Amino acid sequence: MPEGTPNTAIFAAGLVLPVSAPPIKEGALLVENGRIASIGLLSEIERDNAGVEVRYFSSCTMIPGAVNAHAHLGFRRGDEPEGRSFSKWMTELISRLPEKAAWTPEAARNSAQEAVETGTTFMAESSLYGECLPQLAESGLAGMVYAEFLPFEFGSPEEAVDYIEEKVLALREGLPPRVGVEASVHAPYTVDPKSARLAAQRVREREGRLATHLSESPEEYEFVSKGTGFLADIFTRLVQVDWEGEGVSPVRYAESIELLWPGTIAAHLATGVSEEDIEILNRTGAAVAHCPRSNEYLGCGVSPVPKMLGRGVRVGMGTDGLWSSPSMNLFEETLFAVKLHGFDGETGLKLATLNGAQALGIEGETGSLTVGKWADFAVIEADSEGERPETEVLEAAAGGGVSATMIGGAPVYDRLGT
Repeated sequence: MPEGTPNTAIFAAGLVLPVSAPPIKEGALLVENGRIASIGLLSEIERDNAGVEVRYFSSCTMIPGAVNAHAHLGFRRGDEPEGRSFSKWMTELISRLPEKAAWTPEAARNSAQEAVETGTTFMAESSLYGECLPQLAESGLAGMVYAEFLPFEFGSPEEAVDYIEEKVLALREGLPPRVGVEASVHAPYTVDPKSARLAAQRVREREGRLATHLSESPEEYEFVSKGTGFLADIFTRLVQVDWEGEGVSPVRYAESIELLWPGTIAAHLATGVSEEDIEILNRTGAAVAHCPRSNEYLGCGVSPVPKMLGRGVRVGMGTDGLWSSPSMNLFEETLFAVKLHGFDGETGLKLATLNGAQALGIEGETGSLTVGKWADFAVIEADSEGERPETEVLEAAAGGGVSATMIGGAPVYDRLGT
């Protein structure tokens, strides 16, 4: 814990929503060395821990911190490429990569701060060769940076995969305790099949985790299934590997090159996801990051999340980045999904927190207010008296109502200061 933070403290509010257990009115957490040692009624926690400092958040609700299952920190608000078409958006993104390099660090720093100030406590970030790792590490967030790589910049798939594996290990040195690095196979149209398969194999051999973009756009579906279209032109020009399409969906293709297993988090799944694809996700154990606002902005369709959840597929929420989404507020992203799919508030709050942790394989460490987990929580300016307070609290968090964000029991954002 940061210097000056007490090793033992009690945090309390008019309402505590553990997510994994029923709501607690006038509830409290006993935090010891950054982890939750006890949870229950404030009166009982105080009685059993006399003399321990109590911080009470008046007229507020404490909830687990948001778990962002897919984000890109290195983009900024205000000059994003035009949306509605994935191909046009991607064309402009590629053309602006040279100038983007100069402002990526500042953008990443600002995006991470925005995430913290809106209640995020854990983030799965994807960036080229892990370029946004320094900004995530300095933000106070817990998280995982998935380092993307471009095999066409190397002489062979073996050389490319050797490089990214060495890069991952090197980036891990000197990091804060709760920040990690893994590899990402960016997408079917930027990583050739041999490189993708080999990278996945190496990650599995070291029992690591993998991120990928999958079935995001109509253009990707056409590229994988038919070998034609805008992305085929990019693949031919950049990757320089013969490609005639696979005659199957992107999900089926990913399975065929052994990209899907329980350690994989696949982002978007917004276009052409069939019942067979959902069954593949269920059978392989791969998880999904749902980014509905990015999907809408890029004209990519609606992910069949209710069907995925119904089949037992692990689904968490992701903001993507500020060139395809209006904010880094994961609760705002989740409220959009709630309205899109007709979920209730309880389902929404779980999607933003525990479901995201489950999708990333970290549910034993965070995602709910549970004894033994890290004390990662957000304080929301809402004190609902209703029987189903989750909707009101989610709306408040989405609307800028986060007053404090605690990671491991330490304040990383605190506008109350009481």
